Amino acid sequence: MKLLDFLSYAAGQVTRKRMRAVLTIIGIAVGIAAVIGTVSLGEGIRAQAIGAIEAQSDLTLVEVSAGGGGGAMHLVTGARAQAIAGLPGVDAAAPLVRDSFASERQTYLAVTGLGAEGFSAVLSPSYAQGRGFSPGTNEVVLGADIWDTLRRYEGVRLGEPVTVLVRAYADTGSPEDRKIVLVPVGVLRERGDAFDTAVVGDISFIGAVREREGHYDGLLVRASMPAAVFPLVDRIESLGLSATGSFEEIESVNRLMDMVVVVLAFFAAVSLVVGALMIMTTMVTSVYERRHEIGIAMAVGASQREVLTLILLECAVIGLIGGILGDALGIAFAWLIDAVGKPFIVAALGEGFAGISTTGITLVTPLLLVFGVVAAVGLSVLSGLYPARIAARQDPVEAIRSRR
Repeated sequence: MKLLDFLSYAAGQVTRKRMRAVLTIIGIAVGIAAVIGTVSLGEGIRAQAIGAIEAQSDLTLVEVSAGGGGGAMHLVTGARAQAIAGLPGVDAAAPLVRDSFASERQTYLAVTGLGAEGFSAVLSPSYAQGRGFSPGTNEVVLGADIWDTLRRYEGVRLGEPVTVLVRAYADTGSPEDRKIVLVPVGVLRERGDAFDTAVVGDISFIGAVREREGHYDGLLVRASMPAAVFPLVDRIESLGLSATGSFEEIESVNRLMDMVVVVLAFFAAVSLVVGALMIMTTMVTSVYERRHEIGIAMAVGASQREVLTLILLECAVIGLIGGILGDALGIAFAWLIDAVGKPFIVAALGEGFAGISTTGITLVTPLLLVFGVVAAVGLSVLSGLYPARIAARQDPVEAIRSRR
């Protein structure tokens, strides 16, 4: 028999017992719809969370620091900084040093030293007031939050020298505060990251405060695009260094939502199992009803393989129709979640998801719909293996003697 003959016969058998076929198809469709609806909810929440992170964070900024891979400490040396700057997907890289100073009134100052060119290339700073620092000087720029604190409580003004304290320790171990002078010349616009509370100055000046030599505290790297960040992080970590950034928030969201989607899909898949049992029961009943017919077919030359194929194709046709109908019902289910359940879900998620109220909370992708059809067909074929083997292994003579 040709494939078209197989398909024609299988389709005919499905329509032969219409009510039974319809009920079985509905069972599969409901299961697929439940899976698509619940998974689309999980994927929609994932997309909204990642979208919020992308809107509020600088995803292409990666900070590299020393790593301890292989049991040894790998420092950010000049050679490693140059190697990272030459990696594919890197637009700019700037070595940095960090330190902690204090104002004379004991306001904590998180200080970062960067090259002036690297600062501009990597961060593209925008200034609310003033300008950037000049190379090789004691000029600094202040983050929006630390500027507000120093201006209000310590009377700091742009362009006026500020004496700060550097905590050092004598050979005896006793602490000593050394005074240095910084000149604030600019204020960064609010960025929503650690630079809002940072004091940024020239790397040579900040590094010389404690006479650092041979390595940096870290490296700021600007990736060419968000898609380049994860491959870039893998390459950086292969050098034994650590990489951090806003991409970690996306990784955390993905890990959490992967678990949520799996749990939702698991409970929804229970209805799929019920549908699979319905198919198995339907096909076993059909095989016993058609024993005489199958016996005649085998007596006139139909092989066990052909009988097996016919039964499995019947299951595949049922699964295909059920999958398509399930996709349609799944889309309707997702729409119903958006229309009715969204206010309750947004309230449960909290203020961080308030923006969802103006958009859909579910996400039905073409891949999800394809999965629905493939899962329906695959599950139907698996459910039909047992009745198909019964049909293919029966004795033709005994089958012919049987009656419906």
